[in-house]
Amino acid sequence: MSNFVRQLDTYQSLRRTNCIAMILEDDVAESDRIGWRIEQASPDPDNPLIEPAYPWDSGVVFSHGTVAKDPIDDLWKAWYSCAPFGTHDWRLAYATSEDGVNWTRPALDLCPYPGYDGTNILIDADAGGINLYASVLIDPTADPSSRYEMFLMRLPKYGFDRRASPWLQPEIVIDGLPLPAGQSSHSPGMYRYVSPDGIRWTPEAGPMLLLQDQPRNINYRSNLDTADGAFVYRASNGGYLAYHKISEPMHPGGLVPYDVGSPRRRIIVRRTSADGLEFSPYEIVLAPDWRDAQDLQFMELTSTPIDGGYLGIATCYHPLTQTIDLQFAGSADGRHWRRPGRLPCLPLAPLGDYGGGMIWPTHHLIEDGENTFVYYGGLEGLHGDASQNEPSIWQFNGAICRARWEHNRYWAAVPGPGGNIESSLTTHPLAVGGKSLSVNAVTVKDGLLRAELLDSTGNPIEGFGLDDFTPWQGDAKSVLLHWAGGDSCPIEVAAVRFHLRRARLYGFAWS
Repeated sequence: MSNFVRQLDTYQSLRRTNCIAMILEDDVAESDRIGWRIEQASPDPDNPLIEPAYPWDSGVVFSHGTVAKDPIDDLWKAWYSCAPFGTHDWRLAYATSEDGVNWTRPALDLCPYPGYDGTNILIDADAGGINLYASVLIDPTADPSSRYEMFLMRLPKYGFDRRASPWLQPEIVIDGLPLPAGQSSHSPGMYRYVSPDGIRWTPEAGPMLLLQDQPRNINYRSNLDTADGAFVYRASNGGYLAYHKISEPMHPGGLVPYDVGSPRRRIIVRRTSADGLEFSPYEIVLAPDWRDAQDLQFMELTSTPIDGGYLGIATCYHPLTQTIDLQFAGSADGRHWRRPGRLPCLPLAPLGDYGGGMIWPTHHLIEDGENTFVYYGGLEGLHGDASQNEPSIWQFNGAICRARWEHNRYWAAVPGPGGNIESSLTTHPLAVGGKSLSVNAVTVKDGLLRAELLDSTGNPIEGFGLDDFTPWQGDAKSVLLHWAGGDSCPIEVAAVRFHLRRARLYGFAWS
């Protein structure tokens, strides 16, 4: 029995008729000589966009935050962390832009700094601990006092030399938030804020997710909440989603003694919440497997709704080299994430340049016209010292940059051998009776895309075989395919087998 028939009842809920923006492994029943082409992002020629310029951001203008095109006033806005040189004292800062390229740091009166009339600091490090992972959610229809909502991770300050400075400090008080009865401090974790303008923030509740306690050499299954890589999103049902990092025991062969997290590894989990206050138990959604390098770990997962699913960026940590780069991830439902090709979609620059040691993305991708942008913290240096056999973390020095992909052109199924060798990709049988098929595809040189429709036994449908197909060449993000038998599928359930020669299939859709 063919693999095509065997897989009919596997992961039915993940099978999509609209895959125009991305094809996932869940959409493929069979493939022959298929490889995956990962499109590389094009860094903006104006990078860096927001560079260290003031005493409070002289070390790093960092990306652990949100860049968004505000639907209320159509301005580009950035909420990000920054720190003075030689420290990890991250403040929450703010900038705006008319075009997404030229940014202004407004002189506000919220957090004064000696010698300056105003700063762009929104929340200072001495107002309840350092500030990380500002997930800013904007709802133009909400009450005017809370159209801007933010989930912000608040942590205690710690010194540059972590070996000489304790990780957790005993007294942490979030300015503006009452202390729990009988307690003298707030706990490290994620706090919820609201604002009428995205500038003046009021803490409302927290912590929703406590910082994960991280003593060494224990089984973390008994003590998991969250580590410091967390993004929160609004769900389609009106609730909330959190994708965040946790630590668990390192798999055999993955130990890197100079990794600051050793002997643990980082993976990504997902939680849901109806109200943004109580979150569900976690489910693991991204972890290294046998197809990955033995040292790979995941720091973050961002999620952006797109046509037919969710497009993600996985922040990939390589402890052996102490570097961080980005890979694409895709999901039909936000729970099952796939990484086609498992290659960087935004490679590192040379070490010493912005983005030469680490790349950290912001909260979500931004679709704008024919472009999809990622704003990221491009750091000049490495995560830690790979020349020693003990854990370390170095200060971060970098700026905010951005890169772009062509909209809906992220990865493609291509002939693995190249040349004039033809390859094929077969979808699962889907309920597509009466629907027409469009593709997002490109052919190069004398390349060709052909297609045939198959019934549930894998046999060609009369009038819709390869000899009935009108061969296609060109470059189109949505072009209708034609057969001698017509443009609409004549039976209730059918699959399509694409034949590719020097062709790139980015997606397909039945409509």
